[in-house]
Amino acid sequence: MNIYSILTTSLFLSLSIFSCKTQRLGQPTPPPDYNQQIEQWQHDRRASLSEPNGWLSLVGLHWLEEGENKCGSGQDNQVILPRTAPQYVGSYTLNNGNVHCSIKEQEGLSNTSDDNCNMAYEALSWKLIERGGRYGIRIRDSLRPARIRLRAIEFFDIDPNQRVFATWTAAAERDSVLMRNVLDMEYAIPIEGQLTFKLKDKDCTLTALDGGKDELFLIFSDDTTGELTYGGGRYLSCPRPNDKGITIIDFNKSYNPPCAFTEYATCLLPRPENHLPLELLVGEKAYGEHH
Repeated sequence: MNIYSILTTSLFLSLSIFSCKTQRLGQPTPPPDYNQQIEQWQHDRRASLSEPNGWLSLVGLHWLEEGENKCGSGQDNQVILPRTAPQYVGSYTLNNGNVHCSIKEQEGLSNTSDDNCNMAYEALSWKLIERGGRYGIRIRDSLRPARIRLRAIEFFDIDPNQRVFATWTAAAERDSVLMRNVLDMEYAIPIEGQLTFKLKDKDCTLTALDGGKDELFLIFSDDTTGELTYGGGRYLSCPRPNDKGITIIDFNKSYNPPCAFTEYATCLLPRPENHLPLELLVGEKAYGEHH
């Protein structure tokens, strides 16, 4: 049995157990200014995409090949920067999974990391990323017109009834699942546990990932996915559970992955068990041509 089968079987058995533990917790009462809070969240969401280092500033992504990968605006380089950059700025040498970064010192070129792997030149910046054992150089341009002129993001109507209590069950230490991204890469991601809840009279379970010290991160699909909403699912953060193992999931804050806005992101896709068997008509709608 391969690792994918083992992980899938283990997760299926875990979910079968967790689904029996769903508690009837009722509906959380929204605060008096709930609609205003969601509208402010929507505003902040738009603003974050348009920041100089936001997702809309991406202009390139080059995957490194084994050996030396020269970098610069010259067309003979393996990592080609926008034409405003110098012809040659240095190289990234990949050797059996290790990357050595070297730069050519020149006016205007700055190092933004201790290992020469993240660089900047005027409005441009580029950094080394790793995805499933592959290394790439992601490039940003803080003056990219699409960043400055963000098209309108459409949201469904706000619905307080799509804000629900959820019961938490922590995963065993070192539990992980294989996840796929939009580039068809597949690699193991640690999981934090499962959230069980009732939504539109349906018992639901979502596997949660690490969202930081105070939050859990959810990647899910529903019956609107690929039609009214982005085809690669949606993302959502919620507070970590309290000492009684309870948290609140607010689906009004569901948002599109970065891949809905740029082809240079490497978004994780929802696993089949994180599909909600209903139409979730809240949160962000599909955006532009990236459906």
